[in-house]
Amino acid sequence: MRIGVSLPNVGLDHGKEMVLPVAEAAERLGFDSVWAAHHVVLPYQRSSRYPYARSGTEVAMSPGMQWLDPLVTLSMVGAVTDRVRLGTSVLVLPYRNPVNLAAEVAALDVLSEGRFVLGIGAGWMQEEFRALGVDPSERGARTDEHVEVLRTLWTQDPASFSGRFTRFEGIVGATTPRTEGGPPIWVGGNTDPALRRAIRLGDGWHGFEVYPEDMPDVRERLERCGEEGGRDPASLALSVVRGLIPPGREEESFVPDRRMLGGSAEAIVDELGRYAEQGVEDVVIQVSLLAPLVPEALEWTAAEVLPNLP
Repeated sequence: MRIGVSLPNVGLDHGKEMVLPVAEAAERLGFDSVWAAHHVVLPYQRSSRYPYARSGTEVAMSPGMQWLDPLVTLSMVGAVTDRVRLGTSVLVLPYRNPVNLAAEVAALDVLSEGRFVLGIGAGWMQEEFRALGVDPSERGARTDEHVEVLRTLWTQDPASFSGRFTRFEGIVGATTPRTEGGPPIWVGGNTDPALRRAIRLGDGWHGFEVYPEDMPDVRERLERCGEEGGRDPASLALSVVRGLIPPGREEESFVPDRRMLGGSAEAIVDELGRYAEQGVEDVVIQVSLLAPLVPEALEWTAAEVLPNLP
């Protein structure tokens, strides 16, 4: 099992003095990957319902919180690291022009020497879609088509595409990815449409706050989607995102009502082992929820958890 770390690119006043030391520590301490989240604008008044309400992270969606762009953040991180994979968890795909994005992602893949993973989602905040001039009712269709555009530009020379939202003919991408076929695409989301999208278009599935006891249901749903789509779900990389808090730090969590990986090192290793039994290969931990205690939490996890993983 591989353990990644969510970067603190979200916060009240986050800059490189917060982000880069965490990335450097993750590499030094033996973590596998680092990940950055994505939002563009936050409305002062919002009626859209956060789809992961049980996580208690509504505060992160409040105006005034800083969300550093994930591709810019990971570009800086790539310059100060050599080994860890770099990923978006997740980039809201319909917010971006897919032709521009194909070039941006290809450049990051080249400059990171093939370490980039594009985690994508369809989005959920209607106010944000409207601010960007995108009809939120089209987010699923745009997400599907954008994935196809990315893969077309990364694999065809010259490339042509005729879709509902994007059309071009006989063009060549300005940047060719280092990774053959382009970086892997992990589809985020816990809903049936997200699972179907992962089966049809993705290299992996990226679940948010899915607990070990939820995984049998996820796998059963993936099996159904695979039967419908003619693809073996075993070909998908499975990953989840979870908060983690070391023993004795429970009251210092950014979201104390969330169910964290915690209790003791043994309990955390046991819970991670139950993920492994369900075929989960990557767990991305959100120690960034501890704000200033992130370096200490990483040190503890590297010393007490990583050596005992299944």
